[in-house]
This record gives sequence, structure tokens and C-alpha cells, in this order.
Amino acid sequence: MRPSTTAQLAAAHRAYHLQHDRPPLLEDTAAAWLLGPPLDVILRVPALRWLFWRPLLAKVRPISVFVVVRSRYTEDALELAIRDHCRQYVILGAGLDSWALRHDNAEVTVFELDRPVTQQWKAARIQARLGALPRRLVLVPIDFEREVVADVLPGFGFDRESRTFVSWLGTICYLTQAAIEATFASLAGVCAPGSRVVFDYFQPKSTMSPADLQLFEELDAGGTRRGEPMQTLLEPEQMAGILRSAGLSVVEDLPASEIRRRYLDGRSDGLDIPGFVRLCCAERERAA
Repeated sequence: MRPSTTAQLAAAHRAYHLQHDRPPLLEDTAAAWLLGPPLDVILRVPALRWLFWRPLLAKVRPISVFVVVRSRYTEDALELAIRDHCRQYVILGAGLDSWALRHDNAEVTVFELDRPVTQQWKAARIQARLGALPRRLVLVPIDFEREVVADVLPGFGFDRESRTFVSWLGTICYLTQAAIEATFASLAGVCAPGSRVVFDYFQPKSTMSPADLQLFEELDAGGTRRGEPMQTLLEPEQMAGILRSAGLSVVEDLPASEIRRRYLDGRSDGLDIPGFVRLCCAERERAA
């Protein structure tokens, strides 16, 4: 029983960032212990980190930074939603996300949706560390290619009448376009008007610089070896159309240049992200 390798690597990138980049963009203090062996040991022991982690990081450093930045962007947006009295947080493809472990907010219920095997691993790690899952954390098993969110969520105490904040990170590029469209439509059907969803996606290879294309091919080759090939790359206009068809409207769709301006300008360590990444926030349309 092991979680998705992609989910483990994302957590490892967040853990490494907190340990080594200053100032940190995101203080994910739970990522390292959620990982478990062998990655937690590799990150902790300098010799192993040098032998095994640094060569990987040298190949994919910009995507490693983006993993951190997209979580920071999401948590910034979530904080604003909570201030605006949003009390449900749904995480699609939650992996080893740790927001519920780092925030003791008794008013916010967190619904984490992912494959059962990843959730079983995560639950075991949390129970070993904390003794039990946080009271407001609800693990919802789902197969995104075969099930829809609207059919699954209500059976776990989700309130369809309450505005909800949804995050969907690091997943869209691995799904078929049909699955992406079905998930957005399902979200729009189950979430109250005014609910928001934050997600990331990649633009087509035809838009990439030579350096970005080389990075993308490295990522895709690694995912294919793990049985998780990339399947869908989208232009902003295509994404806006998918959202519109689902009953969602774009609040903002940030290109890499704007993401850099918000989160990386002024840093002295040279952290950067790929040029093909985008971060988007969409809202469930309100009644006229």
C-alpha cells in the first residue's frame, strides 16, 4: 500500500523547499513526516540527499518551485474565502496535502478526494503521528476517470447549499479532456453559487520555449515510467470554454509572468517556474 508517486514527489518538493529555500514561500511543516520512507530519509540525510534528490532536482527545479507556488496561491485564495465565511474546503486529488493538519479551524470542514490507496497511506501516517485524523478532515475515495464528484460528495456530509472553496492541483494534465470537463460540470452541479475552484494546468507544447519543452519532456517521460502520462494540455481560451460550458466563470487565469511577479520578484536565490504553467480561479455562476 503506497500513495501515488506523483503525490509523494509533490510533498517532497514542498518539504525540501521549507528546509532549504529562504525565505520560504510556503511553510508546509507536515510534508516531511507525511512522506514516510524512503523519501523522508533521503531528504533528511545529507549524503542521501546529495546522491538521490539533488540529481532529480537539477533536472526539474522550475517545476519543483511551481509545486510550492501553486500551493501558496491556493492557500492565499482559501484564506480570503474563509474570511468571506466559506466553511467547506474540497481538495480534488488531495495526495499528501497537509492544510487540514496545519490549520486548527473548527469551522471549516475539509473534504479530501483521492484514490483509496493514497488515502489509506495518508491516514496511516496521520494516525501514527497524531493518534487520529483531525475531526474536521473527511477522506472521500474516488476514481476521477469513472466517478463524478456530485455523486460521491453528498454521501460524506457535504452541504450543497453552503459556498465551497475547491482546489484541484497537479491533476488536470494527467486526465483526459472528457474527465476534466465532467469534473468541472460535476463541481458546478454540487457546489452552491459563489463557490470557487482554484487549479493549475499546462499550455500546449507548441507554445513552449526550447528550455521549457525539454523540461516538459523530462516530466512527461518520468510520469509515463510511473504509469501516469500527461494527457491534456490546454490553451487559456480552451480552458475558459470548458469552464463556461460547466457553468463556471473565470475570476483570473494567471500566466507564468504574473505568477513570477506575485511570488518570485525580489528573491535573491533565482527561484523560477516554467513558462507553460498557469494558475486559474473560477467561480460557480450566481443566479441573475
